[in-house]
Amino acid sequence: KPKGMVKHKYYLTENQEDMSEDKIYKYQSADNILDQIKELRSTYTNIKSNDGTSKLVGVYSPAAHELQLPFSMTLTQIYGTNKKVLFLDLEEISILPNLIGSFCERNLMDYLYEISTGQEQIDLSKYVKSYLGFDYIEPFMNPTEIGEIDEETWSRFFDVLSTAGYEIIVVLFGRAINGFNKYIQRLDKLFVLGKPGDYFRKSQELFLDYIERSNTEIELENVLLPMSAGNLSDGAYQLEELLQGNLGVFVRKLLQDKMVENYG
Repeated sequence: KPKGMVKHKYYLTENQEDMSEDKIYKYQSADNILDQIKELRSTYTNIKSNDGTSKLVGVYSPAAHELQLPFSMTLTQIYGTNKKVLFLDLEEISILPNLIGSFCERNLMDYLYEISTGQEQIDLSKYVKSYLGFDYIEPFMNPTEIGEIDEETWSRFFDVLSTAGYEIIVVLFGRAINGFNKYIQRLDKLFVLGKPGDYFRKSQELFLDYIERSNTEIELENVLLPMSAGNLSDGAYQLEELLQGNLGVFVRKLLQDKMVENYG
């Protein structure tokens, strides 16, 4: 553009440690680089729900499945094929930034702090980043932080996000947050991930029994993943390969089979 007309500059850096809001690490996949440029993100025209709020989809694993994070990201990516989708990782210790190879100055704790101050207008774009077609907010850094958030703040958090313009919000629950049962009831659907073996199956059964006893009316999908993370290491290429490989095929088939079941 003519001099003085440039609204936003981005700089490619050779050092991953230098990454910030306007600096992008150059040695990564082109898709990941483009995802980090806000002005190039896809725009969506799908019709939202009648009340203008987002559909909330949860993922929880009583057995703390090693693939709960990749499963949730794959689910989000598939939902985001033709919809505007946000992913929230509420694990107390998350390796999301390490897997993606991108670290943000602002994370969920900063966003929740702004919410707790009672501000009417909060600029969500300061916290949102994009990866493989979906948006996400960087998770907590400190494992004790998530337990410090009270129910009132979590309630306002979900209220604000539900009207933020996303058609679907996928939430990965780690350790039970304050008011866990209350927010489970707000979900449109919950995927419950299990592992093979009697020990893990027992925890799965106990959690499903807990949902039933709490009279929570929610669509449940009991999922037994027939795979493991194997030797997954840090880096965008390995993660992309996992999301788009066997795990991606499994999740797509899971969703397609459910659609056939629902609509015949």
